Amino acid sequence: MSASEMSENRVGLRRQWSLCALMVLAAFLLCAATGTSFSSLFPSRLSFSQEAIVALGLSAIACLNAWLGYKLASKRPVAKHTIESYSRLDLRGWNPLLLAPAAGIGEEILFRGALQTLLGVWLSSALFVLAHTKAYRFNGLSRRVLLQAAGLFAVSLVLAAIAHFAGLVPAIIVHTVIDITGLYTVRHVIAQGLMPNNSSKPTPLRGAA
Repeated sequence: MSASEMSENRVGLRRQWSLCALMVLAAFLLCAATGTSFSSLFPSRLSFSQEAIVALGLSAIACLNAWLGYKLASKRPVAKHTIESYSRLDLRGWNPLLLAPAAGIGEEILFRGALQTLLGVWLSSALFVLAHTKAYRFNGLSRRVLLQAAGLFAVSLVLAAIAHFAGLVPAIIVHTVIDITGLYTVRHVIAQGLMPNNSSKPTPLRGAA
């Protein structure tokens, strides 16, 4: 497959933001079906300044944790598989900054907003993991699948706690920062030619830093 064909096959902004819109719509319909106000998903638990401080502080911690996690586990099969999974995204130019909010907004409104309110933390987190089955290629019960699923479940619990105690907006911001860090890490790995040797190795991104 040529580089141009691979570029065309990458998941881009339109698809990600369309998926975001569908998740927000699903949350809205769930609220309508249960007689819940959509605005109630955004309770004012803290003042604006407090939300900003919490969001920025937790985002900094999440960013550092994501980068250190990659550095410490970059040679492990789980980390390599995660990088391979996200290398299918179009990460050229400013795309990491534009792709990440789509997941942060859509997933938090649906899973931490509507579903967590309706089903509780544990079940909504389980659904969050299942929703990532295709992205992470969960195709069996291997050690790699179990570790990645456990990691996603743990992240969901952390975001659930943030949404519960600080509000949905801080959870959206933290989720977005985690994804931005992850996507730039993936782009760096691809640009430096650090992908594991396999037949699905993507073509290095032109202009990637």
